[in-house]
Formats: sequence, structure tokens, C-alpha cells
Amino acid sequence: MDTILASLSTSISNFKTSPSAALKKAGKRPFAVLVNNRPSFYVISPELYETLTEMLFDIQSEPVIKKRLGRLEKAISVDPKDL
Repeated sequence: MDTILASLSTSISNFKTSPSAALKKAGKRPFAVLVNNRPSFYVISPELYETLTEMLFDIQSEPVIKKRLGRLEKAISVDPKDL
């Protein structure tokens, strides 16, 4: 048995018949598209996708940021006019 990671779902048949109706019915909420009662893919809004990608970027960037902040005390102050 597969876990469905959305509170809404629709069958692939219903989705193929009218994707726009499925999107309208879901509103901005994500939903799973099921094939043989198993999740095949998820549909999310562009806003949610943007939020998720920003969160992923933050998570992936954290180690680099922490490493660079650790070197901050060794940094030398430079006046841009001197460059």
C-alpha cells in the first residue's frame, strides 16, 4: 500500500478527461493523481512550487553559509575605493 501525500486525489481517467476541472476543484491545494489507486504524480500550484524550491535552496545553502560565517572573523576589511 502506498501513502498518498495529499489530502485530495483524483483518478488519472478524471484528470485526463478534464485537467482544468481538476485544477479548479482543488483550488490552490495540491492533489495526487492516481493510477490503479496508487499515486502516480502530484499536481501543485506555481506558488507552492516556488515556496518549496526556495526552502530546498535554503536547506542546501545552510552548510556553505555556516562555513563562510565561520571564516568571517579572519576577513580583512577593504575599502572599495582602494580596488
